[in-house]
Amino acid sequence: MEIRTTITIDNLTTESVSVKTQKILVDGNESFLLGEPSRTAYTKDQADDVRESVPEPFLSAILDVWGISESDESEEEENEQ
Repeated sequence: MEIRTTITIDNLTTESVSVKTQKILVDGNESFLLGEPSRTAYTKDQADDVRESVPEPFLSAILDVWGISESDESEEEENEQ
Protein backbone atom coordinates (compact mmCIF):
# COMPACT_ATOMS: atom_id res chain seq x y z
CA MET A 1 0.00 0.00 0.00
CA GLU A 2 1.28 3.44 -0.93
CA ILE A 3 -0.04 7.00 -0.75
CA ARG A 4 0.74 9.17 -3.77
CA THR A 5 0.00 12.76 -4.63
CA THR A 6 -1.16 13.67 -8.11
CA ILE A 7 -0.68 17.20 -9.38
CA THR A 8 -2.75 18.72 -12.16
CA ILE A 9 -1.96 22.05 -13.80
CA ASP A 10 -5.18 23.71 -14.90
CA ASN A 11 -5.99 27.01 -16.59
CA LEU A 12 -2.36 27.91 -17.25
CA THR A 13 -2.17 31.32 -18.92
CA THR A 14 0.60 33.88 -19.28
CA GLU A 15 -0.70 35.60 -16.12
CA SER A 16 -2.05 32.85 -13.83
CA VAL A 17 -2.37 29.14 -13.07
CA SER A 18 -4.47 26.79 -10.96
CA VAL A 19 -2.70 23.84 -9.33
CA LYS A 20 -4.79 20.90 -8.12
CA THR A 21 -3.37 18.25 -5.79
CA GLN A 22 -5.05 14.97 -4.85
CA LYS A 23 -3.94 12.20 -2.48
CA ILE A 24 -4.43 8.68 -3.79
CA LEU A 25 -4.07 5.36 -1.96
CA VAL A 26 -2.60 2.71 -4.26
CA ASP A 27 -3.12 -0.90 -3.20
CA GLY A 28 -1.87 -3.34 -5.81
CA ASN A 29 -3.82 -2.68 -8.99
CA GLU A 30 -6.47 -0.58 -7.25
CA SER A 31 -6.38 3.09 -6.36
CA PHE A 32 -8.66 5.10 -4.11
CA LEU A 33 -9.05 8.86 -3.73
CA LEU A 34 -8.32 10.15 -0.25
CA GLY A 35 -10.40 13.18 0.67
CA GLU A 36 -11.20 16.08 -1.59
CA PRO A 37 -8.74 17.62 -4.04
CA SER A 38 -7.01 20.84 -3.05
CA ARG A 39 -6.77 23.68 -5.55
CA THR A 40 -4.55 26.76 -5.30
CA ALA A 41 -4.58 29.65 -7.76
CA TYR A 42 -1.46 31.72 -8.39
CA THR A 43 -0.80 34.84 -10.41
CA LYS A 44 2.46 35.66 -12.15
CA ASP A 45 3.22 38.10 -9.30
CA GLN A 46 3.29 35.10 -6.94
CA ALA A 47 6.14 33.29 -8.72
CA ASP A 48 8.08 32.98 -5.44
CA ASP A 49 5.11 31.15 -3.85
CA VAL A 50 4.92 28.85 -6.87
CA ARG A 51 8.65 28.08 -6.53
CA GLU A 52 8.12 27.08 -2.89
CA SER A 53 4.95 25.03 -3.44
CA VAL A 54 5.08 23.36 -6.84
CA PRO A 55 7.61 20.59 -7.62
CA GLU A 56 9.40 19.94 -10.89
CA PRO A 57 8.58 19.37 -13.72
CA PHE A 58 5.38 21.35 -13.11
CA LEU A 59 7.32 24.37 -11.82
CA SER A 60 9.40 24.68 -14.98
CA ALA A 61 6.32 24.42 -17.19
CA ILE A 62 4.55 27.22 -15.31
CA LEU A 63 7.59 29.51 -15.26
CA ASP A 64 8.22 28.88 -18.97
CA VAL A 65 4.70 29.96 -19.91
CA TRP A 66 5.06 32.99 -17.64
CA GLY A 67 8.36 33.88 -19.31
CA ILE A 68 10.31 33.58 -16.05
CA SER A 69 13.58 31.67 -15.95
CA GLU A 70 15.22 30.05 -12.94
CA SER A 71 18.10 32.52 -13.37
CA ASP A 72 15.62 35.33 -12.61
CA GLU A 73 15.40 33.96 -9.06
CA SER A 74 19.19 33.99 -8.68
CA GLU A 75 19.40 37.58 -9.92
CA GLU A 76 16.68 38.67 -7.46
CA GLU A 77 18.56 37.06 -4.56
CA GLU A 78 21.79 38.81 -5.57
CA ASN A 79 20.01 42.17 -5.77
CA GLU A 80 18.61 41.71 -2.25
CA GLN A 81 22.10 41.24 -0.76
